[in-house]
Amino acid sequence: MHNPLPHLWQRASWCGLLTLALTAGLAGGAAAQSATATAEDTGTALGKGNRLQLPATYANGQRFAASALDGNVTVAFFWNSNCAVCRDSLPELRANLAGWKTKPFSLLLVNLDRKASDWQTYEKLVNQTQMNAKGLLSVRLDGELPAGTRLPLTLLIDTRGQIVQRFEGRLAPEVWDSVADLLP
Repeated sequence: MHNPLPHLWQRASWCGLLTLALTAGLAGGAAAQSATATAEDTGTALGKGNRLQLPATYANGQRFAASALDGNVTVAFFWNSNCAVCRDSLPELRANLAGWKTKPFSLLLVNLDRKASDWQTYEKLVNQTQMNAKGLLSVRLDGELPAGTRLPLTLLIDTRGQIVQRFEGRLAPEVWDSVADLLP
C-alpha cells in the first residue's frame, strides 16, 4: 500500500528527536549484560538475525526477560507517548493481538518516554479502558536507541527470538503479512 503522505510521516516519526538509545542488550554482543552501554556499543543491534535481548522493566518494577516470548511470533513496537504516530498505531496493534488470541502471538510494547512517570500515567489510563489481553507485554526500555533511529520502530521476532524484520516509521502493513506467514 502506497503512503500518500511520506513527508508527513517521516517528520512525525522522529517524535522530537530521540535522545534515548537501545543498550547493547539488543546487540547480543559481549556488552549485552550492561544496562549502561552506549549507542556505540550497539553496532548493528537491531538488524536481522539478532536474538532479542531487551534490558527493560514492567510497570510494576519487575525485570523483563526475553524468554517470556519463547515459542511466540512477536511484534515488538518501540514508542513514546509524545509521538502521535506511535499512539495512533497502538489501537491497530491491540486489534491484531485480539485477532490472533488463539495463536502463539505476542505484542511487546516498548516505551521510550524520557520520564518513567509519563509512561506510568499512560499505562494507568489504558488499564482503565482496555482489558489486559493475553499476549500483551508492556515494558519500558532501560537504555537508549541508537542515534538516528526513528519512531515508531517495529521489530518482527520469530518463535526462536530472532529478529526477522525491522521497520522504522509508520506501522507497515507488511508486518501483518509476515506475522501470518510465521504463525502455525
